[in-house]
Formats: sequence, C-alpha cells, structure tokens
Amino acid sequence: MSLKNQNITKKLNTWLKMLIEVEGADLHIKSNSNIRARVKSDIVLLSTEIIDAKTIEGIVKLLTATQYDAFLKTKEFDGAYSLDKEHRFRVNIFMHISGIAIALRLIPSYIQTIEELNLPNALHKLSELRRGLVLLTGTTGSGKSTTLASIIEEINRSRPHHIITIEDPIEYVHNDKKALIEQRELSTHTESFSRALRAAMREDPDIIVVGEIRDLATAESILQAVNTGHLVFSTIHTLDARETVDRLIAIFPTHEQNRVRATLSATLEAVISQRLIRGIDGNMVPSVEMMFRSPLVQELIRTKRDHEIPDAIEKEGTMFDSITFNRALFDLTLADKITEAQAYQYATSPSDLKLLFTMSQAYENKIRSNVAIEDVILKEY
Repeated sequence: MSLKNQNITKKLNTWLKMLIEVEGADLHIKSNSNIRARVKSDIVLLSTEIIDAKTIEGIVKLLTATQYDAFLKTKEFDGAYSLDKEHRFRVNIFMHISGIAIALRLIPSYIQTIEELNLPNALHKLSELRRGLVLLTGTTGSGKSTTLASIIEEINRSRPHHIITIEDPIEYVHNDKKALIEQRELSTHTESFSRALRAAMREDPDIIVVGEIRDLATAESILQAVNTGHLVFSTIHTLDARETVDRLIAIFPTHEQNRVRATLSATLEAVISQRLIRGIDGNMVPSVEMMFRSPLVQELIRTKRDHEIPDAIEKEGTMFDSITFNRALFDLTLADKITEAQAYQYATSPSDLKLLFTMSQAYENKIRSNVAIEDVILKEY
C-alpha cells in the first residue's frame, strides 16, 4: 500500500473510531465540509477538518476498490467496510451538487436478542414459522434490519434449517449454529435480488431472506417462493401495515393485482412496522406495530378493504398479539418511556391517539398520581 493510501486509510479509520467512541450510528463525509455523525437521532459535528476533493476521492477509491469505475459511471455505490474484526460498516457513496458524499453506518458485530432490543415478546412467534411471508417495514434508520437480524439469529440458534440471505450489502454476519446459513451480496455474489431468488429455489432452502423489495421482479420472485412453501423474510420502506399491503400490491400491473391479493391473503404471516424514538432517558426506544395473520385480516386483503386493517389490528390485538402504532405509543407513554407530545408526533393518527388517551382510565389515574406527588412536594417546601 502506498504512503498516500496509508494516510487515507488512517484518516478514515480515525473518524470511524471517533464515531464508535461517541456511540454514534452513522458517519457522514462530504466534500468541502466537516465530518459529522448521527448520535441518538441528531446530526452532530465530529471533526472540524474540511474534506478536500483529493481526500474524498482517495476515500472513495479505498471503499469501492475494484468497483471504482462502476461508481463513476452510475454515480452511486453500496458496499461494506471492515474497520477490524469487531466493527463493520454499511457504505453508501453518492454524487451531489457540491461533489461526493459518503455515509457509513455501524453494524454491530454482536446480534442482540429481541429482549435486548426492547422489542415486543410477540416477535418470538416469527422464529417459529414454517412458511409464508413476513415483512419488516419502516423508514431508513428505523431499526428494521437490526430487528430482522435478531429474528434470523434466533432461528439460527434454535432450528436445524437452511437459510439463504440476499443482501445489498451484507450487514450482520451470521455464523452457522444450529442452522446452515449462506449470505449473498448484490454485485459481489449475484446480479440482482430476483436472479438470486430464482437460483435459491434450486438450493434447498427452508428460509429465504431478501434484503429489500425494490422492484416488480423481486416482488414476483418472492411470491413464487412463498407459493412453493418457503418462509420468506424481507423489508420494505413503508410506514405501517396498511400502507405495506397497498404498496406491495401497487408494484404489480392492475390486471395482476387480484392474483397478488389472493396470494397475500393466503401467505402473509405478519407485517412488523417500526419507528425509533428518543426516549425520556435519552436512549432510542422502538415503537412497533404488529399485524399477525388472522381470518379477518385475510378477508380484508382479499376483498380490497385495506382501509379497515388498522381497526382489525386494534380489534384482534389480544387474540392474535397484533397491535397498532397508536396503541404501542400509548403503552410507551403509560410506561414513562416517551412523552405524550412524542406519542402524538409519531402517531399514525394523532386524533385517534388523543381519543385513546381521553378514554383511558389508566392514563387518567397516572396523571392524577403525578399531580398528587407534585402537590405533596410543593407543600413540603
């Protein structure tokens, strides 16, 4: 390695170590700007050093390696970078009005359990499924990839199954335990999600994990896989269960949508939607909507009554362990994890959430208790 490359590597590694020290999630490098990081949902200044064009070009060449020419052509790159054995990063490089920008997301080497992530216990049900489709949804940075890795690792520890993952890029690395796991990465190991899915059908899988549903070809291949009796996990950028069903169906041409509805009504086992909120104690708190398969949900999907899905989740919560975002936010507020103002900020329907607070005797008792405690403190002073 040349002295120039050594200096570039040293710079990058120094910034990444700083990110780890401040317990950040993402490192942001932008040409003609400072180094910044995302720490507990906020973008903060990590280094006052201004990144010139030559430095960022060197970092891009380091991160893209043999795919540098492809980046110059497409102006985008997805990949991964290893700082050491304990710290890997998901990499995205892109062009913008002022030059080049790079985002590196820390991928913990240790895959946390459902309990350690403070996720609902009902998610353990997903590791017991034998067939069907499970979708994890949310915006970028909502923790859906971490949740998915936790579920897959639970299967890895408990079931002697064959798991094939197709990712862009590979994030969490799973080592074989009770299961046999093969992880494939776009560009490095396969040309596309849909191509890898078709090949997976001939590779004796029990479970297939698809990093993201991005296009019609991938969505069609996933439906074919679940129709042949496989268990498929995937992610999609949607906000809640209702939008997820609508978005997935809308990927297909109009004349195919009735067929897709029939398939989803029969095979969709769960939609898990997630939002991360900075809690009262400063730590990130997951708020999770869960829609598990039920006869009512199946009927709503099949008969184009998607708008009734939130009511069905609320109605069937106790019986099927489903829960709406509003209910999850209400519970987090009641448990003093988040404030009522935050609950409204992240609610799917703030007006419905307000009604939930208004009608809740438990919440009213909590408010009265807090007021009583404040009165006692005031009297003492």
